[in-house]
Amino acid sequence: MTGVDPDQGILFIYDIVCQYIIYLQDRIGHHLLPGLEIDRTIGLFHVHTHKEQCFFRYSPSFIPGAATVCGEIMESLWAALNGISQSIRTATLAHRAEVLDDHACDSNHKKLLGMTKFLSRRHKDAAENLEEAEKYLDQLTRAADPLAIQAWTQEIEDAEATRLVDPAVMDIYGARAMPGTVAPAEALAPSAEGKSAMQLWLELALVVEERQ
Repeated sequence: MTGVDPDQGILFIYDIVCQYIIYLQDRIGHHLLPGLEIDRTIGLFHVHTHKEQCFFRYSPSFIPGAATVCGEIMESLWAALNGISQSIRTATLAHRAEVLDDHACDSNHKKLLGMTKFLSRRHKDAAENLEEAEKYLDQLTRAADPLAIQAWTQEIEDAEATRLVDPAVMDIYGARAMPGTVAPAEALAPSAEGKSAMQLWLELALVVEERQ
C-alpha cells in the first residue's frame, strides 16, 4: 500500500486488487479513517497477466498521479538471488536460510549506500521519458482531428470522475471498431479463398494489432 495525504486518500497497490478490493471495506472498513478514499491499482509487473479489462481499469498508467510503477519489490530481489541457487540447492535447510539471509542483508546494505545515486538516476530517467512522451503526444495531437480530441478528452475526464465507483467506465481505453468497419473474422471472409492458412493467420494478426 502506498500512502499519501490522508485528507486526499491512499493508493492501494496489490497483485490481485481487482478481487481483493471488492470486500475490503467489509473486512477492514471499521479500522479506517471515516471518509477515507481508497484508490486501487495493480502494478505493471502483474497487470499484464490479468484479463484485458483489468489493464484499463487498474493499471497505474491510467490513474492520474500514479506514474509508471511496477509495484513490486520481492520479484526484483529474486533475480539477484537466482545466482546463488545452484550453490545451495543441496544444502541443508538451516544452511540455505543462512546463505539467503546473508545475501539479502548484503543487498539491503548496498541499497542503503546507493539510494541517493539510484533515486537521482531514476529521476533523470523519468524526466527524459516525460520529455519524449510529451513530444510523441504532441505529434499525435497535431495529426488528429481537433473535434475528435475534444470528444476523447471529455470521455476520459468523465471516466476518471466515476472510475472509483464503476471501474468499467475505463473500458473506453480498449480497442473499438470505427463506424463502418468490420470485425476481424468478417474482414478475412472475402479474401479467404485461394489463400494459405499462414496467410490468413498473418492477416488476422495484422487486423487484431490494428484494433489494439
